Amino acid sequence: MKTGSENIRRRTDGRWEARIVIDTPKNGKTSYKYLYGKTYDEVLDKKQEFLLEERQKGAIYRQTMLPRKSVRVPAPMEEKSAADSGKEKLSQNAGGVYQESPKAAAASQNDKCADDTTLFRYAAAEWLHYKEPVVRESTYVYYSAMIRNQLLPQLADIPLTEITSDFISDFLNAKKEHGRREDNGPLAIKTVADIKVILKQVLKYANEKNLIEAIPSCPAVTVRQKKIHVLTRQEQRRIEEEALARDNPFTLGILLSLYGGLRIGEVCALKWGDFDFRNGTVRITKTVTRLQNLEDGKKAGTKIIIGRPKTDCSLRVVPLPETVLQYFKERRGADETYLLTGTEKLMEPRACLARFKRLLKKCGLEDHTWHSLRHTFATRCVESGVDIKSLSEIMGHSDVEITMQRYVHPSLDTKKEQVNKLTCFGQER
Repeated sequence: MKTGSENIRRRTDGRWEARIVIDTPKNGKTSYKYLYGKTYDEVLDKKQEFLLEERQKGAIYRQTMLPRKSVRVPAPMEEKSAADSGKEKLSQNAGGVYQESPKAAAASQNDKCADDTTLFRYAAAEWLHYKEPVVRESTYVYYSAMIRNQLLPQLADIPLTEITSDFISDFLNAKKEHGRREDNGPLAIKTVADIKVILKQVLKYANEKNLIEAIPSCPAVTVRQKKIHVLTRQEQRRIEEEALARDNPFTLGILLSLYGGLRIGEVCALKWGDFDFRNGTVRITKTVTRLQNLEDGKKAGTKIIIGRPKTDCSLRVVPLPETVLQYFKERRGADETYLLTGTEKLMEPRACLARFKRLLKKCGLEDHTWHSLRHTFATRCVESGVDIKSLSEIMGHSDVEITMQRYVHPSLDTKKEQVNKLTCFGQER
């Protein structure tokens, strides 16, 4: 039996074993530290003591973000009548959230000792252990948070064999209508789609490990593309005027996103050494993100991570207009200083966005996100006739189709111009 939540399991020889990831993958393999004991509590204490000692030395190990559950040693299960086994184990409360029916809850006291490998929480924990060394830390943190907040509260003790296509459909529909933890309101469709993807991946992993015979089908969740917000030319001119008037390191970041299409995390990570003034380009190799911090499997605030951009395509070289390049060259700082601060201390995205919103308010403009600067850059490029393939690479998109869908939307004036090219009533043009 394996608990999953603390990465502790009971071995076939009767001993308990704790596993700790102590190194990142090398040559496709991850290094682990193993601790052993006669009881679960003994191993857990050893693990916590080990992590505490290592933290005092300055070492940090990532641990699974699943809530700790009490562990019970397996015991013989009581036989259930055929009538009882046929009863539904789930019902919905008034808020649409799944919970055990009263009879199932009472009977579950005798079922707690069942083999955990048959339950969803076991498969979810094992899938997280499998994904941890092969995905970016930000992705792993997101997966863990989604499982902890959106899947385990309703599915933790559900047998994998009972998660059918109809069950999944009802579960996702309940999430759409009453999935918000704060106010029991509807969840965003994008979040529901993410829940479906993660649930499907867990079930696929369970099938590969022979925990279930087949993967149940999942209903389609259609996500509508969000409307992008592009600054009008008047708004863009007002922001540029304010940035030029202030003339400080932070406003350089605004101008760079307006004329280079950089994401907020990429701007925060940018140093003057990333500029190549001879060739008129800037290299994008890093991004800054704030993630939940993990200590002993529990949330411990957040931390700043400087890492690779979100995709390999985001590793790119961005050409800059001559006028912008000259403006930056005149204000060039030391190679090891950050663009946004002019010092060796970075500005994190949250602080950067707050400062940008204050600038918008100063300009008398409505609220926008930093991404509006990126969207504005792409839109102006399309309007200026930049070819889509080049624009896609400058933006760091993984597919030209993404650029086409988001930004190639001709204006009404352009449409009229094209329609007027038609010959009408037999007239020659």
